[in-house]
Amino acid sequence: MSQTSSTPSNADSPRQWLDLASMDDPRDAIHRAVACLAQGGIVGLATESVYCLAASALSPQGVARVRELRGLPPDRPMTLLLKGPEEVADWVPEISKLGLRLASRLWPGPATLIFSSGIRDGLSDRLPPDVKPLIFPQGLVALRCPAHPFLREVLRLLPAPLVIGMHRAADQTPAVTAEPLRDVLNLDMVIDTGPTQYRNFASIINIDDDRWSLQREGAIDHESVRRMSGLILLFICTGNTCRSPMAEAICKLILSQRFSCSIDQLEERGFVVLSAGVAATNGAPAAGHAVEVLHEMGGSLEHHRSRKLTLNLVRQADCIFAMTGDHLETLLDAVPEVEPKALLLDPDGGDVVDPIGSDHETYRETAGAIELFLNRRFDELGI
Repeated sequence: MSQTSSTPSNADSPRQWLDLASMDDPRDAIHRAVACLAQGGIVGLATESVYCLAASALSPQGVARVRELRGLPPDRPMTLLLKGPEEVADWVPEISKLGLRLASRLWPGPATLIFSSGIRDGLSDRLPPDVKPLIFPQGLVALRCPAHPFLREVLRLLPAPLVIGMHRAADQTPAVTAEPLRDVLNLDMVIDTGPTQYRNFASIINIDDDRWSLQREGAIDHESVRRMSGLILLFICTGNTCRSPMAEAICKLILSQRFSCSIDQLEERGFVVLSAGVAATNGAPAAGHAVEVLHEMGGSLEHHRSRKLTLNLVRQADCIFAMTGDHLETLLDAVPEVEPKALLLDPDGGDVVDPIGSDHETYRETAGAIELFLNRRFDELGI
């Protein structure tokens, strides 16, 4: 049988060291970690970013030990690890749309979201009284949903979240392997799962209602957070060469007018506008008449290339506008859970007729109809 644990000669070193690569059955390490945490122990284990010290949120003694071992400033919140992005609303019941967007797009992954509002009546009120001031010293709630498969299995078997403190090596660089944990005094267990994926700290993002700021740039950079925070508007048709790219380009024109900015500044204003086709092939240019009509309107489709509609794109979009009832039906047959955010572009329920193969004037009429429908939809949505 493989050697799975060791007791170092230094009594203050980690009491158990489990090397996952040398174990006959990794599930044994999962269950031993869960048992240790459930009994109030401190376990060193990997996230996808760096190694951390972890304790059960139900253990005041364990949480206090993690806080002490990490030497955290008294006003710094500790991070709670959730099993899935859907749990964020349990901890932040009045979470903003921005908060939901970032949680759904950045998780599971190396991002900690710190909420300063919307937390009243959340699950933090149900934690042991001795734990709350340790985790939320300033009333701020720091949450993360990890992507590391071993850690996710541990969380799945626990009745409450884990509280973690990210570990640093002696030179203050991120602990991207388990080795720096050998120097942590009185640690109950270490699970060595090898080097971490990102080899960098998780990014920390402050969220205050509809505003965000990057407290620490780590595995996810500022540009990625900015892009993920935007409202994603998606237009779909069949081949993504006529109607939906026209709608995408016209939408950008309308938004730039409504927010008094250039099209290039729309992402800075929180808007990402995309289009795709339910039967598209990737890389085809927009139809010639579509390019011409958009140029007349002040927009551009010269660099457009068709995109096939994907499940990931559908799930990331905040609002999906279908050109016809058939497109909407195709979408909902494949992904029924997106029905609340999927609409026909025409508020009256009509179809945007496909102009493919028609003359320039027909494309101009189609563009005019799309512009009318978009303005009505934006008025309805308060955009």
